[in-house]
Amino acid sequence: MRETTVVERVFAEFEADALTSFRPPGVADAQRRLRQRRRRRGLLAGLTALLVGGPAGAFALAGGQTDPRPTPTPVVSVSPQRKFMERQIIVNGVPSTLTDIRFVDGRVGWALLGTCEPTADQVSGDCVRTLARTTDGGQSWRYASWSDATGPAQLLAVDADTAAVRSERVYRWTQDGGVTLVSLRLTDLPDVVRRSMATRSGLYIGCPGAKEPGAVPVTCTRSQVRRVGGGALPRQPALTLQPDNGGLFEGGDGRLWVVSTEGDGVAVATSDDQGESWLRLPTVAGPATLSVSPDGRGVWLLGEDRSRMVWRLVGDRWQQRGGLPDDTSQAAALDADTLVVTSAYGGLGFWTGGRYTDVPELREPLRRDRDDQDAGVDVLPDGTIAVRQSSALILGTGRGTDRTWVRIS
Repeated sequence: MRETTVVERVFAEFEADALTSFRPPGVADAQRRLRQRRRRRGLLAGLTALLVGGPAGAFALAGGQTDPRPTPTPVVSVSPQRKFMERQIIVNGVPSTLTDIRFVDGRVGWALLGTCEPTADQVSGDCVRTLARTTDGGQSWRYASWSDATGPAQLLAVDADTAAVRSERVYRWTQDGGVTLVSLRLTDLPDVVRRSMATRSGLYIGCPGAKEPGAVPVTCTRSQVRRVGGGALPRQPALTLQPDNGGLFEGGDGRLWVVSTEGDGVAVATSDDQGESWLRLPTVAGPATLSVSPDGRGVWLLGEDRSRMVWRLVGDRWQQRGGLPDDTSQAAALDADTLVVTSAYGGLGFWTGGRYTDVPELREPLRRDRDDQDAGVDVLPDGTIAVRQSSALILGTGRGTDRTWVRIS
């Protein structure tokens, strides 16, 4: 499942962020910025998020009071029968540091490595970047490198064969798994890459007059659901879509979900005919996050206030299902019954029917004193759980809560 928001601002933010950081604006990273902004100002005005490669996940929409400091939540531990493994990306003698890693499913992933300093004015023959691909879950990697690099870079993982790296001046992209790289100007982004910034059927939220997702930013006071290469949909959802306050999701079952803030609540509209008609669902009060499972059957609203209340969509109504643990950092829908949850103190577990079950083997790898950043969690289209920890990635493959975990760094 892919999700998209106001892509134009994402790329505008990238230009600004590029001066000091090369981390791409994935959902987990965007939500982390959201929480930091909320703690600073006490009020969340909105967030633009972009998820390339299509994992399921959550999009925070409405603001509220600053959350109190969470307290550790009692957990139900399962027997440590699952496995945890470590894998390192080795590219045959190429000196480099992992700067980003993105998987499109449990086996296929892309990694960006380099020796470049993250400064905007560096032009050096010693600055080498490497784009690597794996098709066996990180056990082996094929790569291509180039030396005429400058400044920070952004990795866009499209599918098993296609990826792009955006630097300050050009795109380099491949359609053959990294065997060959083609350089293009920033204004010549290939359609296949533009479509990766939209839902699987090519829809995105953008301003009237926007050429495509990822094009030059267009300022507007009201956004639309648009189709790559086709303009705005004739019928729009009955929601107020403004820059930074809306998100678009497409589940594996083909249903569309548009979500936006309205006053102090969250409004959601859905379509099962590719936008020919829309059904508006009841508004839920308070700040919340929408999360849709990869198969499209699990649709949830996750409260962002003190209550951490959870609503699950049943028919065309939201039903309260209790609350998430008080120390929840991020959560994502695994299926129609289960959420995968990361803790602000480190660790990960599964939430089903109001009961949280800890994953013991992830307590140490996700311990906060090892990494001062919250761990971001997404669910990839094939159901693989992806936990982002700084520049490393932990993959959880398997079914339901029975998972094998691999940390790739």
